[in-house]
Amino acid sequence: MAINKIFIFLMLIFTNLFGKVIEIKNIKEAKKEIKKYSLVIFDLDNTIMEPVQHLGSDQWFSHRIQHHEKNGLDFKESLERTLHEWYEIQAITKVKLVEKDIKNLIENLQKDNIAIMGLTTRDMDFSLAALKQLKSLDISLDKSSLHKQNIYFENGILYKNGILFANGMNKGHVLDQFFKKIEFLPKSVVFIDDKLKHLTEVENFCKKVDVNFLGFRYGYLDEKVKSFDKGIADIQHKKLKILSDKEAKRKLK
Repeated sequence: MAINKIFIFLMLIFTNLFGKVIEIKNIKEAKKEIKKYSLVIFDLDNTIMEPVQHLGSDQWFSHRIQHHEKNGLDFKESLERTLHEWYEIQAITKVKLVEKDIKNLIENLQKDNIAIMGLTTRDMDFSLAALKQLKSLDISLDKSSLHKQNIYFENGILYKNGILFANGMNKGHVLDQFFKKIEFLPKSVVFIDDKLKHLTEVENFCKKVDVNFLGFRYGYLDEKVKSFDKGIADIQHKKLKILSDKEAKRKLK
């Protein structure tokens, strides 16, 4: 009995020191835990917002890289071409909330003066499009942000309007640079992202600096990502006057 108690005690210490990642299917599952932490970080794409159609989505991005590789380009060239295409689409696409509760959660955290920020793999070239898209959803991430001034980093990272644009780099390393720049380190961090890879990056950073970490692997769009229709997306891309999914499906038939 005494051994069991010691084991449980050690497990609690381990969890507290090194944090954990929890799978959730909707944002309501995260609400209870979030307010216990001093900083809440949100990914943008497929977490706060998504395009209203297949074209320009995260899953479309992966599809286009694979498309270019199949046509003989190496990964670097495929990525560059896809980024160029994505930039054109993001400039004109409309977006919608992944879940209505996301907006309510952000606003409630801001009312309670809990520090929040965005953390995205987008680079500074995509920052204006991201801010415009968030504004169309009546979302601002700088109302209770840690830092009010914009910061431009030499390696292409940008902090603007409460959002850290990571320029495709390791999100944990980017957070490290940001906190050093503003000379601040939170006591605890919650990070919500649809990709486990990025959660692991931030978790590793928090372990290194002894910051309590809780990650939520947000899977609300998992089924939609799996059912991504390449044919519809390709027709929408060909037109680049963005067709709705229904219109593209009709043309595909």
